[in-house]
Amino acid sequence: MCMKVAAGKTCALLAAVILASCQTPTVAVPAAQAAAGSGSAPVLQSVSMRYNVRAANGVIVSVVPDFHFADADGDAVLILRELVQTSGSQSNLHIPASTPIDIAADIQKKGAVVSGGWNCGTAQYFVTLRTHILDAAGHRSNGLEYTIHCNGG
Repeated sequence: MCMKVAAGKTCALLAAVILASCQTPTVAVPAAQAAAGSGSAPVLQSVSMRYNVRAANGVIVSVVPDFHFADADGDAVLILRELVQTSGSQSNLHIPASTPIDIAADIQKKGAVVSGGWNCGTAQYFVTLRTHILDAAGHRSNGLEYTIHCNGG
């Protein structure tokens, strides 16, 4: 259940962030309903955001997107991201194209959350990303777009 925050950051940081944070999500995308049955694609239900989350080691993560999804087959393996738009310098953005999902199959079937992390730095900008989930059988979920606003950008 971890995703890299940015180049050089580890999944351990995000695990600590997830465990250390009990903030209420502040942004949500309308949910799609999970499809039932074998051989189906995962369904991304929503993306919510938590801001200025303190990790167990004291580090503040600017924005933590939480990706709510269900996979009737329980075999989701990757979260995929692509840049849609930004007002910042693309050379300064460290967006991993994919990150492994390590959540037990029974949890995925009931509905799960995989969390990311974004450190804004000092620049003022926004970044809009589109995300999908890929399962072990090659099925790709619906896509959801979300926007992260950094320092008023």
